[in-house]
Amino acid sequence: MSLPRDGSAALRAQFDRIFAEFASPIFNYAFQMVRDTDRAADIAQDTFIKAYRKLGSLADPAATRAWIYRIATNTALDEMRRHRRSVPLPEEGDGPLQLPDGHPGPEAQAVSAQLDERIGRALLRLRPNHRQCLLLSDLEEMTAREIGAVMGMSPGAARVLLCRARAEMRRHLASEGLVR
Repeated sequence: MSLPRDGSAALRAQFDRIFAEFASPIFNYAFQMVRDTDRAADIAQDTFIKAYRKLGSLADPAATRAWIYRIATNTALDEMRRHRRSVPLPEEGDGPLQLPDGHPGPEAQAVSAQLDERIGRALLRLRPNHRQCLLLSDLEEMTAREIGAVMGMSPGAARVLLCRARAEMRRHLASEGLVR
């Protein structure tokens, strides 16, 4: 990318640091939101393009994590609204790669793959804001304050949403036969 017309080498260096720190986590977050590698890559790319363009709006460098996840969240939700379609689940033969000796055997891999598929299916059935809240909390290990900053709500509202999201996830997992 080239520098913005009014940009500086310092802005470019700041963006490079943000990209180096968050490229992989943002892709993983986007993947968990849409469960499609190509769509997740597009979302991540769009997120960093938007972040680069809006770098001047980042007032507090300590809030970088919430800021970039907010951009990623909005980008993912916009993409999901544009492409309201079912997300393809892995085909039956698309199991995990064979691991060398010393790792779980074929039975354990099959059980794990089946469990992952069922959890993924339950996750996809969540409302988008519930899925987002769970992912930010449980995968990205954000606090209620950070989740609130990303989702544009108070920390208290984020805690309430997380509680509701977990209850909805439990219902979906129960329908998959994973919890009672």
